[in-house]
Amino acid sequence: LLSSRDTSAPARRQLGDLQCNIDRGEIIFNVGQLAATVASLANGTGLMSANNTADADLKSLQTGVQGVAGAVQGIILALGTGKNAPPDLRNQVAHNLTDIRLALGNLSSSDNATATLLNTANVQFINADLAATGVFTNCK
Repeated sequence: LLSSRDTSAPARRQLGDLQCNIDRGEIIFNVGQLAATVASLANGTGLMSANNTADADLKSLQTGVQGVAGAVQGIILALGTGKNAPPDLRNQVAHNLTDIRLALGNLSSSDNATATLLNTANVQFINADLAATGVFTNCK
């Protein structure tokens, strides 16, 4: 998972091969899906946290998704203009994915609809994290 990898940036990120660009597209798609699910979770009922901080965990989810999306957008803008993406953006992606993972790990619900949303968010997070790992691995 990207959240556990060394995210120091290579000297130059290029537009990438087919697999690299598929991974980039997948992270964009999955983070967008996760953002919609997290927005729905904000309206969910029965949201509980293992450490009694459900509101803080929900806020971490929202902030984490926004952080990943913003960093990915910055990387894409740099690549699209032929510039080097600031290395800090890769670190922001990894940091925010870690925050999302921790928050999702703390949350649960006894309400079936909210529990289903949490399960969906977990799948979307795993897919986004796998795509981010693919970018790290395949975009040389």
